[in-house]
Amino acid sequence: MSEYITIKGSRGGLRVQILDTCEWNDAFLALQTQMRDGAALMHGMKLSLDLGQRELSPQALDELHQVMRTYQTEPVDILAESRTVRAEARTAGFNAKPPMPKSDTSAPEQTSSVLSRTVRSGQILRHHGDLVVLGDVNAGAEVIASGSVVVFGRVRGVVFAGAMGDRSAVICAIELSATQLRIADLRARAPEDQGQKTPEIASIEDNHIAVHAWHDYRR
Repeated sequence: MSEYITIKGSRGGLRVQILDTCEWNDAFLALQTQMRDGAALMHGMKLSLDLGQRELSPQALDELHQVMRTYQTEPVDILAESRTVRAEARTAGFNAKPPMPKSDTSAPEQTSSVLSRTVRSGQILRHHGDLVVLGDVNAGAEVIASGSVVVFGRVRGVVFAGAMGDRSAVICAIELSATQLRIADLRARAPEDQGQKTPEIASIEDNHIAVHAWHDYRR
């Protein structure tokens, strides 16, 4: 994660905190890079952009809005200390309000989640953090997470872990017969094995995705 950008899960979307003590060009470039690298995860997500005490020109806010449109995210809020920035943000098409107090716990960071259902064909499930699925991921379904993905069931669709660039993320499943596996910037197909299915784990080794039986896997 960029030193200028911090992304946290919140109810209904993501909260993107942009460091307010660096040059805007540096922060804006970091934001563009993060959104490009995490495009699969961020697509269609609702974002709250926390600018802190930063002052931004109308042109910068317009460029910010353009980035949101480019990556097909939904900008919900601009959080800014400056009343001037909030007023300009509303003019640029954002909803704007002051940042939440530091003690506010209404939007906690989501680091892990458990989904107790099957992800069916045509469905795309996105999550910021680690995800456990108590069910199957059917062919034609996609699961995308910024952390690791553990499926207590059969995977026949697409699973994308480390979607924000985390190469330490892993994919685990009781039966791993995925159409495609992705971890960070790498992708692979699950190995075709006509023998007895056993629980497996996929991780990045030597710059490629390797798949091992759970009992053989070692960090």
